[in-house]
Amino acid sequence: MKYIVPVFIFVVLVSCNSTNSVITNNPANLSKPIGPYSYSTRYKDLIFVSGQIGIDPLTNTLKQEIDEQAIQIFENLKVILENNGSDFDHIIKTTIFLTDINQFERINKIYSSYFLNHFPARSTIVVVALPKNANIEIECVAVKKQA
Repeated sequence: MKYIVPVFIFVVLVSCNSTNSVITNNPANLSKPIGPYSYSTRYKDLIFVSGQIGIDPLTNTLKQEIDEQAIQIFENLKVILENNGSDFDHIIKTTIFLTDINQFERINKIYSSYFLNHFPARSTIVVVALPKNANIEIECVAVKKQA
């Protein structure tokens, strides 16, 4: 019994000194976020990527057509994932927001070209409007690649 209290105190002190924290990431080679959010947050090996619209980081403007927007979103996601030690093979969940369900098949074709080894779990939601009048927004959850 006399050893239980010191062991308990030791366990509490070790757990209080945990270095696990939430890390935010805004890659310098992307446009500044359009609102009060981070492009991604990471906790341990989990990476939560905010919804992305098709903004070209070189011109800071939204691409015009939905195909162009979707491709730009995936290129921006690639940058965000790389900055977090991940890639498309490590995405575990995506959510797609579309303003026009009739574009679903066009988006599926582009989407499938970015996932070569597996398809993550996915939801597709039709919405009335998106920021900057975008036609599509994609968010995802990924894990870090193991070294």
